[in-house]
Amino acid sequence: MSFSIPTGKPGVQSTYTASPRNIFLANPQFAQYLPGPITVDGNLASNPLNAPYTWLLWAGTAMGRIAATGKYRNSIIGFCTGAVATADTTLTSDAGTVAEIARLITFTGGSVALKITGPAAAGGTVNTRSLTASSAAGTTITLSAAVGGANAFISGSLITPADGSETPTTLLCDTYGLQIADRLHAARTDVYDARLLSAGPIINTGMLVNYPGDPALRTYVKTALRAAMIGVQFSDDVL
Repeated sequence: MSFSIPTGKPGVQSTYTASPRNIFLANPQFAQYLPGPITVDGNLASNPLNAPYTWLLWAGTAMGRIAATGKYRNSIIGFCTGAVATADTTLTSDAGTVAEIARLITFTGGSVALKITGPAAAGGTVNTRSLTASSAAGTTITLSAAVGGANAFISGSLITPADGSETPTTLLCDTYGLQIADRLHAARTDVYDARLLSAGPIINTGMLVNYPGDPALRTYVKTALRAAMIGVQFSDDVL
């Protein structure tokens, strides 16, 4: 027999509301999941769209595997909200994404490796560049060096990690989300998850978190997911 010991102060705690999200458009009976235990990294994963409750990952989040640890985190941190030139030393993004980059910089001790992924023109060839963010505040991410390379990036390009998890290989399917914090939501913690998709149904793309607006980037994300999830289809391809 096993039992758990409650932690924290006695009495009534804060309550939270979670709305269910069903990412399956059709054939949910075909859904199969990665064999456990699958660990989601509580410190590196996050949901900037759900501030201040960024410790709750929503169903429909594209997840990738961190090469060094084998743990999973969200593949897309956010989007650039302005076009990016090769000589730029800053990126602009929404406040939630910038706050998450700032949190990661603090966690990693001074800078964080990122990638930017997108085409130079809408619907064009998707390119990727490795970057290092040295600071982040407001709506500005400051880089340690210019973007560089031969290709610029459109507004709406993806801002991703640079540790292997930037390649999406699965989708989070937990209907009420996945909490990556302790019971009191005071500290981040690694958690096991049994509902990371590996094969099966038709996905409702309207439920995908951080689904790109650019058609080339949508194809990029879906191609990566199809390569890892057997038989999965997407609603915007079949309807």
